[in-house]
Amino acid sequence: MKVVAINGSPRGAASNTAVMTGSLLDGFASNGDSVADILLSEKDIHYCSGCYSCWSEKPGVCIHKDDMKEILAQILDANVLIIGSPLYFNNISGTLKVFFDRLTAGGGNPRDKTGSSTTRAAPRFVMVSNCGYPNRNQFDIVSLWINRVAAMMGYAVAAELYTTTGKALTAPTQEQRRARTNYLEYLKGCGRCISRNMELDAPHAALAQRNILDFSSPGL
Repeated sequence: MKVVAINGSPRGAASNTAVMTGSLLDGFASNGDSVADILLSEKDIHYCSGCYSCWSEKPGVCIHKDDMKEILAQILDANVLIIGSPLYFNNISGTLKVFFDRLTAGGGNPRDKTGSSTTRAAPRFVMVSNCGYPNRNQFDIVSLWINRVAAMMGYAVAAELYTTTGKALTAPTQEQRRARTNYLEYLKGCGRCISRNMELDAPHAALAQRNILDFSSPGL
């Protein structure tokens, strides 16, 4: 199985988001899956111009010549896309939004530029996000967004993994270190679980409602 992480944090490899996506990828890799980690902060991606030339003049071909062509080639046959973003103004980052806007060149679906049918099983999204705020309802808009995007693109959402106190991912205090270790093990377990079942099992799904600091005791 092929798994690709799209990290939409402007902080790239140094981000809290990278810790989350990296742990998930470790879980998939431990099951023998092919994994790739794309840091959008390191890519040259222009804004969508809204010209729709990719629909009317050259179907599937964007007027911008940048790194999107390379990224589309990487995600074209992916079975699972991990979508990662910090919470900015109660929503995904601008970096990630620019990337998704550019999927317009595929009619909203990068794996079907010509409208041809496919017999492949629906690929999966795994959405991950973190914030510094204490309330999980900060992620409501992100959750609504990823589910609407998945429906439009013909994907299924395998998991939504959100945590408050995101700073504990990269700069935990002494008191937070045990919770961080347990949480990252949990994320690895989620990767292994989705690798096997294309979704979370009941125990992993139940723990998805917890934040990082709720993992001070060992979980799964």
